[in-house]
Amino acid sequence: MLGVPVFLFFMYSNLLSEGVARNLPITLLDLDKSSLSRQFARMVDANATMEIAYEVADEWEGQQTIRTNKSYALIIIPRDFQKHAQKGLAPNITCYYNGQYLLPAGLIQRDFQLVAGSFSAGAKIEVLKKSGNMPEQAMGNVMAIGNENHTLFNPYLNYGAYLNLGFLPMAFQIIVMIVTIYALGNTLKYNKGRELLKQTDNNIVAIVFGKILPYTIVFFIVGYFMNSIIFYKVEAPLNASFFMVNMITLSFIVVCQAIAIFITSIVTSLRTAMTIGGGYTALAFSFAGYTFPPEGMSGFVQGLNYIFPFHSYLRFVINYAVRGISFNAMQSAYMLVFVIFLLLGLLSIPLYYRRLKKGGYNV
Repeated sequence: MLGVPVFLFFMYSNLLSEGVARNLPITLLDLDKSSLSRQFARMVDANATMEIAYEVADEWEGQQTIRTNKSYALIIIPRDFQKHAQKGLAPNITCYYNGQYLLPAGLIQRDFQLVAGSFSAGAKIEVLKKSGNMPEQAMGNVMAIGNENHTLFNPYLNYGAYLNLGFLPMAFQIIVMIVTIYALGNTLKYNKGRELLKQTDNNIVAIVFGKILPYTIVFFIVGYFMNSIIFYKVEAPLNASFFMVNMITLSFIVVCQAIAIFITSIVTSLRTAMTIGGGYTALAFSFAGYTFPPEGMSGFVQGLNYIFPFHSYLRFVINYAVRGISFNAMQSAYMLVFVIFLLLGLLSIPLYYRRLKKGGYNV
């Protein structure tokens, strides 16, 4: 209840502490060996994302470095590269990258195009200057329209802030679900239901709240610690009230516990309940629409996302805390999902009461 989530919080936050992947090893095949090709190689190596770890003599050797996972990409500078560039013939530089690793592949593709574009523009400017253009004219001919980009909500493209915003609550909800199911199902497993009802004069409300409330308080403290790590240690953007973020987290904890009541009441053994609870919460991240946008999913799957409260919680936190969007219709829908799951838990209390009256699972 305490050690596992705290360990997971520190593990995930330190795992991505660098924020952005840097110095990814790549392979270079320079078939030209000219001053211009060496200049391009220096530009690639100076880029923060890529580091030339291997220089090979032929393409087959370069492909082997990718196949054996020694490097993520192979850049090939063709023969007569300098000669063709000086004549304005636009020689091609080839970059093969490993698409199995989406993050390194995306970063290398982006930064290779950036380096190649900058190098190409510089080469064109030099050709125009030699043909009699003034530097300003040459620059205007090469880049007639400039770009100005502004990255919103995560300006440093910090993957730690982006992924930990989902990883930490995902791990936390699994702990909440498993511990709550165990707290409720332990009595049923050892057939102590009648004894518990006798101690409380058949007060099922006292039993449920007495079993769950202490865990709710502890989990709220752990959740507060989790949010502190996300927004102050990992430094995810916070554009809203930290107090309200923790209230949302408290609501999420209560909803998870309500689902735990439902699962514990409908199954026939504690082992089955914990298996279902663990599997249900583990699947939630896949349906959260975080790393793959829900708009790209089918309509059926977009609706299916809402059977996991984690989807609504994560969307609520992103919209409210990160984007700074005030309470609106979309967030009302997320709260409605929370209310439905809470009602499901409350309606399951009579089922749990019947289990207790029988004594337990095995009676």
